[in-house]
Amino acid sequence: MSILYLRTVKLLLITIFFFGTLHAFSQSDLLVLKERNSTIQTWIPGSLINFQFSSKQWIQGIIKTVRNDSIIMERISIQTVPNQFGFASIDTAKFGLMKLHVNEIYGMPKKDYSGIFTNGALLKLGSGAYIFLNLINSLIHKEALFSSANTTRLGIAGGVFLLGTIMGLSHKTYITLGKKYRMEIIHTQ
Repeated sequence: MSILYLRTVKLLLITIFFFGTLHAFSQSDLLVLKERNSTIQTWIPGSLINFQFSSKQWIQGIIKTVRNDSIIMERISIQTVPNQFGFASIDTAKFGLMKLHVNEIYGMPKKDYSGIFTNGALLKLGSGAYIFLNLINSLIHKEALFSSANTTRLGIAGGVFLLGTIMGLSHKTYITLGKKYRMEIIHTQ
């Protein structure tokens, strides 16, 4: 064999290896959650995603591929179960691949950390505790439960409890995609 032939084969193998590794490490498309024009969260292949499907079912999975207008993901379920000693451990179940269009994503969980202040739980807890202690103290001290002064206090506490209940009913733990929020696929190549 000639030296020219060996150099040509060597150059061809290096070129194939270079473009193969370039393609293997190239960036893929991104799945992006946007609020109007600002990006809230981004997912790439290998990311864990949790969303509400168009059938209102919550689905969790690992994104395998992001393509033109759809994603391919491996559905999983992560649960806490007791082990053989009775202690809590994490168990993962895989349900196979699922291909879905981006428009089939109905909602995303909220990343809201001020929940106890906005969902009314603090108001319900405080007013419920006040009503309970008021009734117990009235019975212990043998005072009239529904005297005019005590009825006013119980009425105000009941109103605060009702306000907390209304706040809890109006507080959503997820965002629905539509006018304000939307999912997009950004092509990086």
